[in-house]
Amino acid sequence: MQRSDLLTFLISLSITGLLIWGLVYFINTWWDRLPKVVALIICVVMAVMVIGYPIYALARWSDQYLARLKQAQLPNPKDDA
Repeated sequence: MQRSDLLTFLISLSITGLLIWGLVYFINTWWDRLPKVVALIICVVMAVMVIGYPIYALARWSDQYLARLKQAQLPNPKDDA
């Protein structure tokens, strides 16, 4: 694991934490003020974001990791000369 991977992980964790905080804030503050249908739609969309963002970030990280592994396994043509 490289240093850039740790930074990516921390940023992803921060965004996920902010999304969870936003969902809790929305339910505590705005749930009673909005019509129930609108509140429910917004809550479902935010819940999908809270669940989906870490999965998306993990998929992006794994693509980058596999690309680095593939690049490291390629023979360097400069070494042959």
